[in-house]
Amino acid sequence: MQTLFRKTVKETIRLKGIGLHSGKTVRLNIHPAESGHGLKFNHSQPTHSTIIPVHVDYVIDTGNAVTLGKDQVKIQTIEHLMAALHTLGITDALIDIDSTEVPIMDGSSLPFLEAIQSTGWIESKTILEPIQITNPIWVVEGDKYLVLLPSDELKVTYSIDFNHPLLRGQSFTTNLDQKTVLEDILPARTFGFLKDVEQLQSKGLALGGSLDNAVVLTEDGYLNDSLRYENECVRHKVLDLIGDLAVLGRPFTGHLIASKAGHGLDISLARCILEQEKANEMKNFRQNKNFSQKSNQQKQA
Repeated sequence: MQTLFRKTVKETIRLKGIGLHSGKTVRLNIHPAESGHGLKFNHSQPTHSTIIPVHVDYVIDTGNAVTLGKDQVKIQTIEHLMAALHTLGITDALIDIDSTEVPIMDGSSLPFLEAIQSTGWIESKTILEPIQITNPIWVVEGDKYLVLLPSDELKVTYSIDFNHPLLRGQSFTTNLDQKTVLEDILPARTFGFLKDVEQLQSKGLALGGSLDNAVVLTEDGYLNDSLRYENECVRHKVLDLIGDLAVLGRPFTGHLIASKAGHGLDISLARCILEQEKANEMKNFRQNKNFSQKSNQQKQA
């Protein structure tokens, strides 16, 4: 892996959209931050504000989206924004938001991506150390699984299997180099089933959902006039995976193999990755300590 350096946005990026569930206007501003600051949300209200780091330790819910939480404050549906920031290598920024959900925009990462690219970024001199994947890691839940195998490059094999004639046994394999992700993954929109959308809206949820920000499937087809990719739905699952694993805060290489996975398994894998890294660090520490002790003994002999 080439040497990577920490980055921040060049200037404040101002975005506005609607919340998928609330249907209300959300204002989101991405501010530059110093090297080492990390990605952090600032939930701002007239009387107070709450800072929530983008880190797996602050993930409090993975039902339908990734939700961060701290001090009774939550920020949900962060994955589309995180996928754009992570792919562009933005490691440090303060994200002001006046709602509990990131705006859905067009249902993909494309609006976030274009906004960041139009502003640009500043690269620091601080090296961003990648996470080393030394052994296979996997998480399983019933017939769903997510595996990460050691590899010199980052790639994915993703399979979905929904009870729908167009989404049965669909699989997609690709390298996840930056160019491929920018062109073939980040524009893929979220998707849902018309029957589920109607049910959610009857409960006061998904009030901001529409054909402007989602691919909607009927019983035997699509409600949308056209798709951005023939297999847009499985590509969006890859987008979610990238955005979910961005809570690691650091890059890694490996072959991701997913079957019917989702936010819950993605975050579980992130936790397992950090556990392996801690174990490797402890192993290296012990080896270095033993080597140092033997060297001192030889010098004394």
